[in-house]
Amino acid sequence: MTKLVLFGDSITAGYLGEAVSPVLTNLVKDDLSAQNYTDITIVNAGIPGDTTAGGLRRLKKDVLVENPDYVTIFFGANDCSESYPIDAHSYQENLSQMIEQIGAKKVILFTPPFIDTARQPSRQTEEVQRFVAAAKAVGEKYGVPTVDMYHVLGVYPGVDEFLQEDGLHFSEYGYEFLAALIVREIKGKLMA
Repeated sequence: MTKLVLFGDSITAGYLGEAVSPVLTNLVKDDLSAQNYTDITIVNAGIPGDTTAGGLRRLKKDVLVENPDYVTIFFGANDCSESYPIDAHSYQENLSQMIEQIGAKKVILFTPPFIDTARQPSRQTEEVQRFVAAAKAVGEKYGVPTVDMYHVLGVYPGVDEFLQEDGLHFSEYGYEFLAALIVREIKGKLMA
């Protein structure tokens, strides 16, 4: 049985309608099953409010102990906030340590997502973009598949459809899109 760990913050945890839900886990499982990939266990290791610093502290107990075949790493929405004392360099170092401990061949990296900074004033566009660039640099350094969530959401003409009213967390449509991207990357790894 193949094991996939979804590792990240509240977006990974499935924060929808002011509570954590299994929405992302269920969508990924359903999408994989629809493509006849039914022998996959999915573990959601998303924690609301988490950063790469917190993720690094809990990496062993929440990810490595699972002995996963694949791990999605999706942090940055909190790291880039003025509310957290993490700069882009520290974010980059934290991601690097995660990849080294997990193993690059197992990792699929996601950049911070598009954030409506008008509704999220503690997250400024330029800072979010610095964190996106940092994640992309880490992905390139380790040769891991990297999904630029900032770009794929930001170029969509109706980006608000993918976000909840807070301008940060994903709506049901946003989760459907994220699940499809995860499944695309997992399917690519399974077919390799």
